[in-house]
Amino acid sequence: MMRSFIFLLWGVGLCFSCTAPIDISTRDGEPALVIYGYLTDESKNQNIRLSRSSPYFQEEENPVVTDAKVRVTASNGKEYTFVHDKDGYYVSQRRFAAAPDVTYRLSIEVNKDIYEVETTTLPKLPVDSITITKLNIMGFLHYSLNIHFQEPAETENYYLFKFFINDSISNEKITDLILSDDEMFNGEYLDGVSVMYFNSAADFEDTDDDWGMYLVSPGDRIRLQVLNIEKGYYQFLRDCRTEKRGENPFFGGPPSNIYTNLPKGAVGYFTSFCITEKSIVIPE
Repeated sequence: MMRSFIFLLWGVGLCFSCTAPIDISTRDGEPALVIYGYLTDESKNQNIRLSRSSPYFQEEENPVVTDAKVRVTASNGKEYTFVHDKDGYYVSQRRFAAAPDVTYRLSIEVNKDIYEVETTTLPKLPVDSITITKLNIMGFLHYSLNIHFQEPAETENYYLFKFFINDSISNEKITDLILSDDEMFNGEYLDGVSVMYFNSAADFEDTDDDWGMYLVSPGDRIRLQVLNIEKGYYQFLRDCRTEKRGENPFFGGPPSNIYTNLPKGAVGYFTSFCITEKSIVIPE
């Protein structure tokens, strides 16, 4: 019988082929340095974005930092220099891929202040396959995207799932990224567990876009990316989701501070991860 993950649908405006800004608002006061970047096991020019925080209720995008010195040093002895490109993005001068079990130290110098943080790349998750199951719910056709893999028993794992429809539509919005820990299924073989449900374009073609549906048709190609992420990054994404949506105004307090692994009052996050990718076509 098909089971479903207890997934949390969140996101922070991330891109994995390209990078989009992430603006982290803080309480009013002295602007904090905002550092956001991740290294992947894709061979490419990696990038890191620097900006300054804005007052909490200000809607403008954070002002960018363009005059920093940025470098990444790996525990295997390699070093990479990043230079400013545009809009606060610092790009590595040469292509490289983050390697599993290698620790990367990010060093940033801004106005004689030095910020340093480390991250260790977790192993790539071995996914056997993904499948599509048709579902008829109340007379409407839906497609369940299912995953098949052995969940590691010896470690506590946190997962981020991203999908792409025909390489153009993806779950980039803050409410759409899919996060999960392994508390409910640690060490199990997940044989056809549902990751995401798509709606039939034929049944929902007149639906308002504000409903946030992902519509697919037979022949559409789905790419699923599975990321084995560190616990701190999982917490960071959760907190970003809370800040974006806001906590319950009747029962909660003011928006919580976003978790970070950065020093000296800086906000944001620096991490690295491997990407496991599988593709499938929506059946007739």
